[in-house]
Amino acid sequence: MLGAAVFLSALGVTAAAGSCNDISTDACRLLVAASPNFCTTPSAQTECPAFCGLCTRTCYHCNEVNDPSTCTTSVNCGVGKECIVAETIGDDFIYHYNLGCADKSYCTSGTDLPHPGSGSSVVGKRSPSKRNLQYGCCDADLCNNKMPAELTPTTCPTGTQEFKDGLVHVCYFLLKQERNADDGAKACANQFRGGNLAYIPSRAADNFIKSSFGSEFSGDHSGTFIGVFDKEHELSFVDTDGSPQIFFDWRHGQPNDPNVNDPNREPAQDCVRMFPIDGEHYTWQDKPCEQLAWSLCSINIHK
Repeated sequence: MLGAAVFLSALGVTAAAGSCNDISTDACRLLVAASPNFCTTPSAQTECPAFCGLCTRTCYHCNEVNDPSTCTTSVNCGVGKECIVAETIGDDFIYHYNLGCADKSYCTSGTDLPHPGSGSSVVGKRSPSKRNLQYGCCDADLCNNKMPAELTPTTCPTGTQEFKDGLVHVCYFLLKQERNADDGAKACANQFRGGNLAYIPSRAADNFIKSSFGSEFSGDHSGTFIGVFDKEHELSFVDTDGSPQIFFDWRHGQPNDPNVNDPNREPAQDCVRMFPIDGEHYTWQDKPCEQLAWSLCSINIHK
């Protein structure tokens, strides 16, 4: 592999030394794709510290507040930590929230919060009369002033298929009711916290979907919506958070939206569907978002 500096120079990207800002999220994805061990190299600290989880984390830190959004104090949690918000309830059955830091390994363990006095690494006091009910972790600065249910899970919930490739960590699931793309995205979110139409970043993820859901696609004759769109700019495809889509698996002759030369023509083919039982198995086609199809969903724990 090329050295990281040479690789970045070829991409036209310059590292910003002395900060905890990545050169570019997309560039970091490419570096990790080219070398899965990149985050263990010295270059990672200067070029992709946030992407590689090498930054100290700053989190909101409050004890027993009635609403997490009212917390304004913060604490530097150090490297290897995530921000956490934990719901508690007292003997008077009044709900409160503790905000602070937790070990990253704890947040990704999927275990319940420990009872008081068990030696938890979670920052924040607890009254001996209280026990934790819900909690949520997040891996960004000052991200934990929300209700636990509003935070994206850090582990794949039961009923999803877990995909890991380098730092990419995604949970996939399939909804077999036909909906338009917008309603499909809403159904993904309603099914699991953090759900959206599927993020497919690589050939490895694409192959994982084929192997994990192959038999389930047997009744799919209308294609399945995935999280790829070109609603804003024709043929400039992005994923559900607006980042450029890097990987594609187009069917021969696709994309073929006739609106390329006539933006006012309806219906525009601004969404993408995977066609598992098409002649070119699992390849993609651009299709109108208003049409009805199944929805392939994902929870993007780490992109």
